[in-house]
Amino acid sequence: MTAIVIIPARYDSARFPGKPLAPLNGKPLIRHVYENSKKSKLAEDVIVATDSENIFNAVLEFGGKAVMTSKEHASGTDRIAEAAGALDYDIIVNVQGDEPLMKTEMIDDVIRLLDDKRAAMGTLVKKIENPEEIFDPNVVKAVFDKDGFAMYFSRAPIPYHRDEWKGLGRFTVHGLQAYRHLQLQARCAFKSCKNGTRGIGENRET
Repeated sequence: MTAIVIIPARYDSARFPGKPLAPLNGKPLIRHVYENSKKSKLAEDVIVATDSENIFNAVLEFGGKAVMTSKEHASGTDRIAEAAGALDYDIIVNVQGDEPLMKTEMIDDVIRLLDDKRAAMGTLVKKIENPEEIFDPNVVKAVFDKDGFAMYFSRAPIPYHRDEWKGLGRFTVHGLQAYRHLQLQARCAFKSCKNGTRGIGENRET
């Protein structure tokens, strides 16, 4: 199987406009993400998908690859789907443009999840160590079955207990996903599913 990393990067973020170009140790944030992704042993290439000429030009300036995409996309997943439409790869890996510290090995790990032919997409999880994160809506919780297949994702505790740290959802997702190319195009073809249940893109698959 062939794989490519596509990094969605928009300029007009409500919380931090221009974040992909914010400097970090003398380089724009997007360059750190790009260069880390290039170290993957399983991804054959890396491109940035953006709606900003500033980001597009910055990527080309440091020698990277970038494509322009629509400003109308509701999510980064929709943005990478547009970029992937013109490419011929079996697996598309979505690496968030604000994850400069993500370990390169994680990209290879998420690609390997699709060695299982039953899986249409894959994401990585980690155990929640801090009980406060169970009740933090910014921390997406995951529940999966005994074979490691996702059952549900939620910003609320799973199952919900108002005052206690209980339940199965003691894992949170990392900011990357791998999709089979055809499945990515199919999931983004349904406009009614753009934001996913509870504002979580992974719930389009569960």
